[in-house]
Amino acid sequence: MWLHTLLAMIGEQFDYGDEICGAVVSVRGKQERIAIWTKNAANETAQISIGKQWKEFMDYKDPIGFIVHDDAKKMDKGPKNRYTV
Repeated sequence: MWLHTLLAMIGEQFDYGDEICGAVVSVRGKQERIAIWTKNAANETAQISIGKQWKEFMDYKDPIGFIVHDDAKKMDKGPKNRYTV
């Protein structure tokens, strides 16, 4: 999934690709996490579009969430999803 995520970003496959500024993968004991970083979390249209397209590219069926960096810094018990696709 990581390789396909990078190829989609490099190949400019996202409608709001100009909003994407990076991506990271975190490999952990219980799960792996792929995060796509965007410029403006307040742009809900772009966030939802990127999430839907990513799920389509990966043929991913489970819900995914969007966590805003400022929200994550403020939360004591872990950040909550602002948007869910």
